[in-house]
Amino acid sequence: MACKLSAIVAVSDDWGIGYEGDMIVSNRADMKHFVSCTTGHPVIMGRKTLDSFPGGRPLKNRRNIVLTRDEHFAREGVEVVHSVDEARAAVADEDEAWVIGGEEVYRQFLPYCAQAVVTKNHCLRLADTHFPNLDEDETGDWFVFEESEPARIGEDEEDSGIEYRFVTYRRRSMADLFASQVDEQDEEESAAEPVHIRTMILYRSKHHGNTKRIVDAITAAFPDDVDTLDVSTVDKKNPKVDLTSYHLIGIASGIYFGEIDRDLARVMQASVRSGDFVFSLLTYGGASKWYGKDIDGICRATHANFLAGHGCPGFDTWGPYKLMGGMNKGRPNDDDIADMVAWYGQLVEGYGKPLINEYEKRLRRAAWDAAHPDPTMMDKLKNTGRHLFGRKKK
Repeated sequence: MACKLSAIVAVSDDWGIGYEGDMIVSNRADMKHFVSCTTGHPVIMGRKTLDSFPGGRPLKNRRNIVLTRDEHFAREGVEVVHSVDEARAAVADEDEAWVIGGEEVYRQFLPYCAQAVVTKNHCLRLADTHFPNLDEDETGDWFVFEESEPARIGEDEEDSGIEYRFVTYRRRSMADLFASQVDEQDEEESAAEPVHIRTMILYRSKHHGNTKRIVDAITAAFPDDVDTLDVSTVDKKNPKVDLTSYHLIGIASGIYFGEIDRDLARVMQASVRSGDFVFSLLTYGGASKWYGKDIDGICRATHANFLAGHGCPGFDTWGPYKLMGGMNKGRPNDDDIADMVAWYGQLVEGYGKPLINEYEKRLRRAAWDAAHPDPTMMDKLKNTGRHLFGRKKK
């Protein structure tokens, strides 16, 4: 497999990237994005970029390759190369390497890059280094492959309020490289062992135990992957459950007047975290299929990701249906349960690899956040002073 070269950069509206050795926009989300993309891969940079890192030390958990004309340059933890060809040869056996700056290194490597991941900060700042404007590429080779929704830098940051987007550009002339790598990846996955996704299903089963029958069936079908927890056993004063070791979280409940069980909702609100992936398994009384919109609402409030939900009728003698002698007698039946188990299996098969990748990225982000705590008030004052009174040359 040929090594795919990718460039990653943060720019302002005029594609400026830095001023006097500093980035021109401070954006914590962009730094996390950079770490998420590059960790585990080689990074190629110029000597000035290396010197701009804290203490001039190389980045952790990455091969640091520095391109320089200085034949005598050496630094611990760094691989030194003296030409583009030498750098490309150094990463030939890697699946992907990232070019991270500065301006001259970007310009030398861009003809060999298959994609460029660009953080577009919507502002204009004084800049003495720039990245080539891919929106005005005269060759027409570069195109926008995907683009995130706009976001804003946090209020507690130095450059708060600036709008930004993550934009991925790809080159038409290198489309075959992506296609060949996808084909090889598909072949590897088809020959690989089944994907194992660690799943926690939070449930509450009242009255006739409709929900528990479904949860027990899924657990029996996937005994090594699925854990379950009846929220009736959770302390109501401290409803938070530790879900950090799970790739996927299931919410299983009957539907009561259009909502899931209130105790289950309380535990979900306290336990589901930003970035978690959630699905639902629902049983419902009556003739209508209710989807539990409150599950999606809780996911939105906690910034979790609601993937999908599945439901079936369940025997109901509660509330208004009690007067009618119950509804959906005999449900969920064997076919309903088998359908639920098959649906969960398809969910895992479809989302398996991406879920594992996202989970591992979150672990790396958490480790990075732990090693890089938020700046102190004194740090913020120093940064504000630097912007107000200008940066001094090193």
